[in-house]
Amino acid sequence: MNDLKRKDLLIVVGGPGSSGSSTISKMLSEHFNLERVYAGSIFREQVEKLGYPTLDEFYKLADKETFYKIDKEVDQRLIELAKKGNILIESKVFAGLATLNNIPCTVKIWLDANLCVRVRRVMGKQKDIKGINRVFVFFKAASSLIRRRIVDGRRYKYLYGVDYSNEELYNDIVLDTSKLNEKETFDLILKRIRDGGYINNK
Repeated sequence: MNDLKRKDLLIVVGGPGSSGSSTISKMLSEHFNLERVYAGSIFREQVEKLGYPTLDEFYKLADKETFYKIDKEVDQRLIELAKKGNILIESKVFAGLATLNNIPCTVKIWLDANLCVRVRRVMGKQKDIKGINRVFVFFKAASSLIRRRIVDGRRYKYLYGVDYSNEELYNDIVLDTSKLNEKETFDLILKRIRDGGYINNK
């Protein structure tokens, strides 16, 4: 049974690409009847407006000033939405921002998985890959995920002083999803939320 809508909830979910953060964010937002705001979608909208065909192209070609400008615009929008409450924010950096800016959150959750698992998840979305193409796609996906994590870490450190490699510093729940399916991940997170007293269900 879904929990009743609460105006005081602010749930934050983050994680690197294909860690399961988007899937779990959707499940949590539905369970707690919260609006879900995905920072990645806002970022992609800005990238498309600049004429880049894909996010990977933007990561390869965009200059730092453009990167930082979009980051600040997106993150400021998230901060404004967070202040209204009754929302779930999916963002790689917002847990750090909330911590550094003393923004009270109900619970901050970080999901991760090892690189091979995340690459397999990316490939699983492309059903028609066969033969030698699978090797090419595997290394392309791995390269993309590694590059994004490195670039993201540098940006967050430069812009906000957030240490992207130290998830426990900013998050209440840190979970490796490498050996978990969606349901197992979701159930475990709900258990940790309740056992940790982050949300009172009475």
